[in-house]
Amino acid sequence: MVAESRDVRGVDPANAPAAAPSSNGYEYVARRALTTVGLAEGRGLSREIAQRATDSVADAMQRCGADAAAQGKWVKGAARVVARIAPDGNLSDVQVKVAPGADVAANAILCFIAPIKSLTFPPADADAGTTQRGIAFEAAWGG
Repeated sequence: MVAESRDVRGVDPANAPAAAPSSNGYEYVARRALTTVGLAEGRGLSREIAQRATDSVADAMQRCGADAAAQGKWVKGAARVVARIAPDGNLSDVQVKVAPGADVAANAILCFIAPIKSLTFPPADADAGTTQRGIAFEAAWGG
């Protein structure tokens, strides 16, 4: 099992040039006993908001994964979700990639995608000049 943590990886996104990737490709990584969720991108979001969203998804996955494991339904898998954040703070244009397999897809839908789709963000600040906001998460979980 992996110990729970709230690791910040790579460069500090608040101080990095927009085009500079972090050393491992993630702005933030949240590890829990049953899952790891990486924030691949939090475009137009403050570091605190993006990290809080990542922790929220990881916590929901941990709870959901524990329930699925108790039923013998938690299988090793991985998934990626990319979404735009509408001006009102809701997600739109959600794109999903899931490792193959019906059991993996079931875990991903229930424990990863559902918590992401329930996220809401602060409305866009028109005065800040942020025209496009988006978020990308990747998760891996063990069986």
